[in-house]
Amino acid sequence: MAWDLEGITTLAKTQDGWSIEVEDHCLSISNDEGVDVFVYPGEQQLIAESLLFPQSSVRDIEALNALVMRTHQLVPLTTIGIKHIAGEDYYIAFGALSSDSKPSVVVEEIDTLFVNVGEFLDLYAEFLTHEEVSA
Repeated sequence: MAWDLEGITTLAKTQDGWSIEVEDHCLSISNDEGVDVFVYPGEQQLIAESLLFPQSSVRDIEALNALVMRTHQLVPLTTIGIKHIAGEDYYIAFGALSSDSKPSVVVEEIDTLFVNVGEFLDLYAEFLTHEEVSA
């Protein structure tokens, strides 16, 4: 079974503490702690991603990027990338899985991303401006 927005929406509605909105070609899922995950179904894979912080809030981009390259594999099932959104670059956390993944694997990926966003924010907080850390 290949996942589409309707199938992911149906699955997400079965999860306690998740709020769901369909936005264009993706699903926005928020947990009860206010972390947002965007799920994009494709023909061969699902992408689940969450914005971490804008690049403009980073004090030393080169040092942060070096730390990201050394540490992102320490946080399971999630990778760090940079995505250009509305004229600004953002650090994102994301995971990719097969579009044929079992429902339990899709839920695990999203749940893990919810947890890992906090891990990454803690790990990289020293590189962010005070405003981003307290947000």
